[in-house]
Amino acid sequence: MKNKKLIILAILIVAVIAISIGFFSKGRKNETKSATITGIKLVDSFKVRPLTDIHYERTAQRLKQGKYLAEGILMCFTCHSPRNMDLPGAPLYDDKKGSGGTLVYEDSTTRLIAPNITPDNETGAGTWTDDMLARSIREGVGHDGRALNWQMPYNIFRNMSDEDLASVIVFLRSLPPVHNVVEQTKYSKEERSQIEKSMRPIFNPVATPDFTDPVKRGMYLVRLGECVGCHTSHSEYNPGIFAGGNFVYRYGHKAFSANLTSHPSGITYGPEAFIFVLRTGKGGALSPAMPWISFKNINDDDLKAIYAYLRSLPPNQHYVSNQQPFTHCEICGEMHGNGDKNKRETPAGIKIDPELYDQYTGTYQEDEWKNVYILTRKGTKLLAKGWETGPEHELVPQSELRFIGAGLPLPLTFVKDKDGRITELKEETDYGRAFKKIKKESSL
Repeated sequence: MKNKKLIILAILIVAVIAISIGFFSKGRKNETKSATITGIKLVDSFKVRPLTDIHYERTAQRLKQGKYLAEGILMCFTCHSPRNMDLPGAPLYDDKKGSGGTLVYEDSTTRLIAPNITPDNETGAGTWTDDMLARSIREGVGHDGRALNWQMPYNIFRNMSDEDLASVIVFLRSLPPVHNVVEQTKYSKEERSQIEKSMRPIFNPVATPDFTDPVKRGMYLVRLGECVGCHTSHSEYNPGIFAGGNFVYRYGHKAFSANLTSHPSGITYGPEAFIFVLRTGKGGALSPAMPWISFKNINDDDLKAIYAYLRSLPPNQHYVSNQQPFTHCEICGEMHGNGDKNKRETPAGIKIDPELYDQYTGTYQEDEWKNVYILTRKGTKLLAKGWETGPEHELVPQSELRFIGAGLPLPLTFVKDKDGRITELKEETDYGRAFKKIKKESSL
């Protein structure tokens, strides 16, 4: 369980990298800029951004964009609305949209229920300020100052631009108020403490990305859709980012996520077929655990951009199906459909003098979360692990500085300083992080 939790946290971390420099777009002159906040208030041992009196101007464009986002890529109502679980995709009851009550997840210690977010004053969000909503959506702090459970994907939504955030809030304000008393969420003090320690307030503006490039547009949408969290396995020996096989349990439904990479075991069809799958849930065959009931509302241009971005990712082999029989998968270790088609294989690489590996060994740490890579040399192999007692994975050289980590989700690239010393390693692709070398290790 420890290993699984650490890997889940790692996936969440890479999924929430935000654009750090932004601006407030035209037409927002009367809004209080949250970027002027300088202090951090400590509440019950976790960091909370103090509320501002920001008020988002209600415009027709924001109302339209907010509706499009909330009903589409953000999947707001797959959780915050009652749904008919007897029909394909579990569609919403439109007259109760946003009124909450959906049981998102339950086990022996946890019961997560989505709250009422309609503007009802007694049972919903009618008395909440705009910044209460903004802080809940992107920073995970409830209107009353408590930390929200990770099932509310604020760690993903923190990537949302300021203008898109404003649009969503304007739309939520426009919903018909529904009086619906919702049972409260409950989970352990230990989990609440972990969540509180992970809180990260947003003090700087988040810019609207450049959407002229379809791949960049797709990247933004894929991040908001939390695709990497579901479609990347959380196993110790990872088949790769977006290579599927993650066991997803939501709304009482269970499913293994699909491989979304361009490998033959992933998405082998073109953009039109991709659109058909998300529009219809593969003819209604996809589990409600995959929120296609929301994704079907995404327009063709955005779906094509999502497809273009997914095609830009490294191809990773991992055959996954939800059809019986379930067989053991050597790659991820799970029992799933087509599991017996997967074999662990050491990727091809180039020959490097093993003596050079002594330059790479050591402990590398990233600044924000203090996660590490520990690299050691054993004979002619360079090995990596994520913590002292974690599983070791062989790094296979593709060049002197670029390595594929068999069983790691991302390729790694090393960085040299002007004197030729290895000082840093970076995870590849836009989800990657930089790790500075903080300790030298000896070879074995």
